[in-house]
Amino acid sequence: MRLMEILGHRGRPGPDTPENTLASVAAALAEGADGVEVDVRLTADGVAVCMHDAGLQRVAGVARGVRSLTLAELMSIRVGGHSVPTVAEVLRVLGGRGRLVLDLKPEQRPRALLSAVGESLAAAELPLPLVVLSSFDGAVLDACAAMAPCLERAVILTGAEPTSQVLAQAASRGDAALHVPARTVFGAPDLVAAAHRHGLAVRVWTVNRAVDARLLRLLEVDALITDVPGELRATFIPGSPRQHHRSMSPAYRR
Repeated sequence: MRLMEILGHRGRPGPDTPENTLASVAAALAEGADGVEVDVRLTADGVAVCMHDAGLQRVAGVARGVRSLTLAELMSIRVGGHSVPTVAEVLRVLGGRGRLVLDLKPEQRPRALLSAVGESLAAAELPLPLVVLSSFDGAVLDACAAMAPCLERAVILTGAEPTSQVLAQAASRGDAALHVPARTVFGAPDLVAAAHRHGLAVRVWTVNRAVDARLLRLLEVDALITDVPGELRATFIPGSPRQHHRSMSPAYRR
């Protein structure tokens, strides 16, 4: 049976650990996650920060967009009592203890976004095999391929795309993985094997039920992205410590 990673979705979101905050990232690691996935946007002054939505209304009750604020202005806003972290701050909390998936949101300045992420990675000196640049935006992924070819790339499926077309595009661009909604995998269980034949790992989001996790393990997916990493860890290995991080098997590396 393939060794399956468990990655915290926006960390380990909860009442005291809001999504994409440093507290959420730390909570995921404490629960035994093999790493975390966080969302990345660019501030007005070109700093890469962790925020899912383009605006702050849902998480902070502020009717402003991330890209309209400087970092200093953004730092004055609280998300459930926590500040919006930079990618550099997340890297320091992670400290090389697991995989970091950066979900790069659509951006009119994709090269500026990549430059900001690159500066954060260079300062942190995180081992490159631990970093994944993911997006469903083709322009962003093209920028990743041009500007950071040594970093693993993953294309995010929304579930609406023809999977055969996405597989072909990902393979031709040199991507290393697909990030797929659970409903898509359950609706097309042969997708995992097809992706592996193309040299692509498969990470499935957002998986919060033990029964779904067990089914996906039988399909030999490579990783689960979940809001409850501790619960899924206990599903497979009750009472066990976190699995050691592994890089993608050479058999599935392009």
